[in-house]
Amino acid sequence: MNRIIIYFFLISIFSLSLKVHAGSTTNNETTSAIPKVEGPITVDATLDEPQWQQAKRVLINNISRPYDNIPSPVHTEAWLMEDGETFYIAFIAEDPNPESIRAFYRDRDKSWHDDLVGIKIDSFNTQRTAYRFFVNPLGVQIDGIENEITKHESDSWNGIWQSKGQITEQGYVVEMALPLRMLNFTEGLPEQEWGIELVRFYPRDVPLRLSNIYIDRNNHCEICQLQPMKGFAKAKQGNNLIVTPALVTTMHESKGDDSWQQQNKANPSLDLRWGITPDVLFNGTLNPDFSTVESDQAQLSINTTFALFNQEKRPFFLDNADYFDSNYNLVHTRNINAPNYGAKLTSRINDHSIGILVADDDNTNILIPGNRNSSVATIEEKSTNLALRYQYNINQDITLGLINTARVAKDYYNAVQGFDGVVKLSDEDTVKFQHVYSATEYPDDFYAQFCDSEDSTDCAQNAVTECDLESCVKNEQVLRSQKDGAFSGIASKVSYRHRDEKWQYHANFQKQNAGFRADLGFISRVDFERWLVGADRRWYGEEDQWWTEIKLYSDWDITHNDNGELIEKEWDFKLSMHGQYDSWFELVYTNRETVGARYDKSTVAIDHNTSLFEQNVMRFNMVITPISGLRFGNFVSYGDKIDYTADRAGKGPNITNEVVWNASKHLEIKLKHTFNQLDIDGDYLYNARLTDFRATYQFDVQSMLRFTSIFNNTSRNVNNYPFYAPAEITQNNKDLSVQLLYGYKFNPQTVFYLGFNSQGYGENEYDTIKQNEKSVFVKFSYAYLK
Repeated sequence: MNRIIIYFFLISIFSLSLKVHAGSTTNNETTSAIPKVEGPITVDATLDEPQWQQAKRVLINNISRPYDNIPSPVHTEAWLMEDGETFYIAFIAEDPNPESIRAFYRDRDKSWHDDLVGIKIDSFNTQRTAYRFFVNPLGVQIDGIENEITKHESDSWNGIWQSKGQITEQGYVVEMALPLRMLNFTEGLPEQEWGIELVRFYPRDVPLRLSNIYIDRNNHCEICQLQPMKGFAKAKQGNNLIVTPALVTTMHESKGDDSWQQQNKANPSLDLRWGITPDVLFNGTLNPDFSTVESDQAQLSINTTFALFNQEKRPFFLDNADYFDSNYNLVHTRNINAPNYGAKLTSRINDHSIGILVADDDNTNILIPGNRNSSVATIEEKSTNLALRYQYNINQDITLGLINTARVAKDYYNAVQGFDGVVKLSDEDTVKFQHVYSATEYPDDFYAQFCDSEDSTDCAQNAVTECDLESCVKNEQVLRSQKDGAFSGIASKVSYRHRDEKWQYHANFQKQNAGFRADLGFISRVDFERWLVGADRRWYGEEDQWWTEIKLYSDWDITHNDNGELIEKEWDFKLSMHGQYDSWFELVYTNRETVGARYDKSTVAIDHNTSLFEQNVMRFNMVITPISGLRFGNFVSYGDKIDYTADRAGKGPNITNEVVWNASKHLEIKLKHTFNQLDIDGDYLYNARLTDFRATYQFDVQSMLRFTSIFNNTSRNVNNYPFYAPAEITQNNKDLSVQLLYGYKFNPQTVFYLGFNSQGYGENEYDTIKQNEKSVFVKFSYAYLK
């Protein structure tokens, strides 16, 4: 019945949108022309070539945030021109106090708190996605892609382009050259028409976002409001061929009982990016490196029941990754752990876009989801991974899509297929929906990885062994993975959102039944159905006030399993404020009723098999930049918790403190400390502390030296674990990882890295850290552009 109601609701909205809202307009319809020039241009931020005298000049004189389209206090001009192969943009950013300009040498995509100028480009003018390119006054680049349908903004995408910046007595000047070969657009048209916004970020006591266009607060879609600009007559993307060979050599040592074991590796790889036609892009990879350089963000995992999320970092998988986005995360390529090859085809022709991905994997890691926990299992077999995504923009207000994914290995497969869409009813009202179906089959002994035997030893010992169901102590992961033959399931999402200048309210429905699996994606919860409603009210400050925005927000949600048994009911209240010194404050109160661990782990039943805990939690969050180059963050919560090892109620704080200090133009120091404590019956159960320290000396835009230290120190009260003997609990454990890295980055794909990694551990409070792993690595890659 729920499914019938949802489908009827969607059909009604679809019809209404066709009748009422087709052909909506924006406030920035005046079209400008970008002139075409000839002759060589050197990107040096001096603008002394005669071609710049022909450039289109555009004023960036409107404050779009935090104030409502009022005149800018500083003068900014953008100059635009193109030569058929490159789009040139220059910014002249005046400043009455040049000594106040915030500009530091940082790695790519790390300068969001600096003074910045840049451009957003919707190169198909479909109001769905936009490239963004920003540069700070020293020439440091930021680039990425915004997706209006998913509301996802990512800096993961990296293009190869040029920029220079210099600070002057009047402010600063930035010059950018964007090769057309790195942009997707329809080639060969008599004239291109792109949506463009020119932006300046002016961070002072109150950070200002300046724009050349009027941004309507009553229109939730900012990409829809970009200004149309014409030019690039018969523009072509050229050969659009990038071949990037790479080599990673590693000398790794690990310590056994008494001696060190050494292993040396040399891993060559190859990435290919080829524009087969102007509308079709092919990416290929052989043996891609799994990010020896960039380590994951440190996370605490104690007393957590769901798998942690890690971001993708490999260039092959990141390029045009937005083609596979949908309301569900069904293509999370980080799951493809050790590919030998990969191929990807992406294309956008008129109102149609398609993405096809295929890759193998030496080991098949699979996330086993549940409604109270999730864990990762492994099939020690090679797998083939496939993804197909298609979207059709019916008009400016309606987008429909199809998605298919598959993973196949010996005695295993998972296939997902479904449809989704976005319907824009008005500038303020949007509906999103997605419905997917999965079919899955696991190997017969797959569940054995989660078995515990009666004597509490690990039945599977981290690998699939001879472990029959009779000798296995069941738990949720065993029950979710022990399947007799193939099984199937569905997942559905429907959401409605209204947003105007002052009010935002939304309603969501989400269901993922017990049989649903999306093994190529990141879906950590199944066997649940959730309804949510929420709203917020916003107030905006004036120029002479110390605060710029205040928001009052509340939502309520309720979650049941497939059998209608209550899992959780929650009410949130939030008060947040933005103000001077680039500050943000948030006060949150949560009242929650939620179930704990199951009494009888041999069943997934909730009623009469769990305790219902009432939790009251207060949170206070704050970020502030009191002076240029110094930023503090403080995130504190205190309230009720659950001890999942014994299904008991407790209390305790979670505290994260973070400081980022630019000690000079070149040196940045980051320190982040997380503290998590759980108290049970007046005594502590554990104290977990995680310290992440990073110091980076950026010699210039291209080269840097970075030191990273991540220290995890956890103490447990062995006398407060009622179901375990003291000998079964590690009272203290410490882990320390250290990395020293030198990097030279000519562009995002032509790089040289030299690094040293070390891992160590300790198990007693007064133990010194014992080193158990160390490695030295060198990575070199070079991008050949044609």
